[in-house]
Amino acid sequence: MNKLNRRQFLHRGVPVSLGLASPQLYSGLSSLYASPGARGSAASSSDAAQQENLIANGDFRQGTVGSLPENWSVVAGNPALKPAFKLVAGQDGKRELMAQGNGRRECYGYIRRPLRLVGGKTYRMRVQFRFSNLDDVNRSLVHGVFTDKFNNGIFEYRKEGDRIVGEGYFTGPPENQDGEVRLYFRYSARGQVWWEHVSLEECAPIAPRPVKLAVSWGAGDLKFWERWLDAAGSKGADLALMPEMFNGIEDPMKAETEDGPSRKLMAEKARQWKMHVSGTTYVWRGDLVFNTAPLFDRQGKLLGVYDKNMVYDPELDWGATPGEGFPVFETDLGKVGIIICYDSWFPKTVELLALKGAEVVLFPNAGYYTELMHARSADNCVFMAVSSTSNPAGVWDSAGHQAGEEREDPTCAAPSAILSFQRDETARLFLVTVDLAKKQSPADWGGPMRSAPGGRRCRETCMVPLEADIALESRRWSED
Repeated sequence: MNKLNRRQFLHRGVPVSLGLASPQLYSGLSSLYASPGARGSAASSSDAAQQENLIANGDFRQGTVGSLPENWSVVAGNPALKPAFKLVAGQDGKRELMAQGNGRRECYGYIRRPLRLVGGKTYRMRVQFRFSNLDDVNRSLVHGVFTDKFNNGIFEYRKEGDRIVGEGYFTGPPENQDGEVRLYFRYSARGQVWWEHVSLEECAPIAPRPVKLAVSWGAGDLKFWERWLDAAGSKGADLALMPEMFNGIEDPMKAETEDGPSRKLMAEKARQWKMHVSGTTYVWRGDLVFNTAPLFDRQGKLLGVYDKNMVYDPELDWGATPGEGFPVFETDLGKVGIIICYDSWFPKTVELLALKGAEVVLFPNAGYYTELMHARSADNCVFMAVSSTSNPAGVWDSAGHQAGEEREDPTCAAPSAILSFQRDETARLFLVTVDLAKKQSPADWGGPMRSAPGGRRCRETCMVPLEADIALESRRWSED
């Protein structure tokens, strides 16, 4: 199964002549508490096929071609913008629900079907469809469940054979609630979509994903960091992050080679303690020097390297060269991205990592503005782990909660995903355990379909993407 990224969706439709879908139907919603990575903890596809679809007529078999499916209705706040919804004869005679634009790009409306959510249950939702002439699936289609007090929906899509499938998981409301499933069509004058089915089923509870992060503050030589890594490993850290230039070499021209003592130490301790290890040093690569953060896995294997993109001006003066790109690394913890020091002043660095799927963003630095971390985490629904040479270390969850922070924020409605923390002042070791399965936005109006966007693509409600204007303005050099 190949995932389609945002850029591919912007430029590729799915031809309307594609063949039938896989018989494996029905899965669930992206969660208020669960990340996309939690899919593996839910029931298997074969189990799902035996579950009851809680959306009656979710396969659109009942109803007359040319009319709406039985017991479905259309809502458009402004009738002038109402899309067209109707049943059509699909391939091999199976009926499909089609929606299409009304000739105006402001087109906006949805089709709905009543349902009941049973309190205390876990659900998954799945939708399968084809589309044509849509510039961006995330901007034009929204699939969700809504009650007066609760909402959730589908936030990720992938290609399965010749079809597009969206699914995810969510923990439902604590009590029984009546609501509806909604399929939105918006912001496309002439686009079309053919839904083959939509399903909602009960599934197994979403498993917690506890991860113990070790961060630090202050400077030291390699002997100090060897002891620090031993302390982190002995306390069960899953990932240990050292600060920027942890080896004490601040002159790029005196950088180590890629197989130098700093990397050897990181690999050795990662292997010894079965934990992931990262931190930054200057490194020669050919005749260029980069401010580099490698990431080692539990076996001491190098997963990959991030080279600082936004190199601070004095570093450039001293001979360092900017890197290119913001990679995201697959680990057994989840997906991990890295920014370094001056990168943090540019919001798009963390946004890009989040759009690429990062769940945890490592931030080694020489100094930073701590208040930015609340925004970087909450804006993008990521966990931030920070080690600093000059400032306090810290960990923030996806709603912007800071580990060890006693100050309560009455404007944040989300519960904390920080399970525990302990600080060893002597060792300069801050250990924080977080639950990566709990990923809520700080403004929680019943669920992620009505909350702060937190990096969820379909929560952008503007008709025209901002990226093109941002790119244009960032390159503008005159007032003309």
